Amino acid sequence: MKKKRNFTTDEAQTATLLGTEGTSECHVVQKRRYPRIKIRVCDKELLEPASRVLNAPIRAIHVKRPMCKPHLFPPEGKGMWEVSKAGKAATEIVEHLKPLLTNEFLRKWEKTREICK
Repeated sequence: MKKKRNFTTDEAQTATLLGTEGTSECHVVQKRRYPRIKIRVCDKELLEPASRVLNAPIRAIHVKRPMCKPHLFPPEGKGMWEVSKAGKAATEIVEHLKPLLTNEFLRKWEKTREICK
């Protein structure tokens, strides 16, 4: 019989964000490729649980055209908030959250891991 895991509210919210707003990609560092999970949103508050689960800071990503409402990303809405994790740590997080993640996200994650090898 499988042991039932108990997940925190932060973990459940992070899994939901990964499924809705999250992406996976290869992150290149000194010609080496690492799989990375990334969540970008306009509302910085939404990322606070994911920041705690991923143990990563929330960063501002600036772009040339408005993407968010100005009050969510001052001064003109030209950017988004992001939290991400790469490499072994990202793989461990996805494995831990696997029961909460959608099949589509897991399919994309496995494809990303294969490409990054």
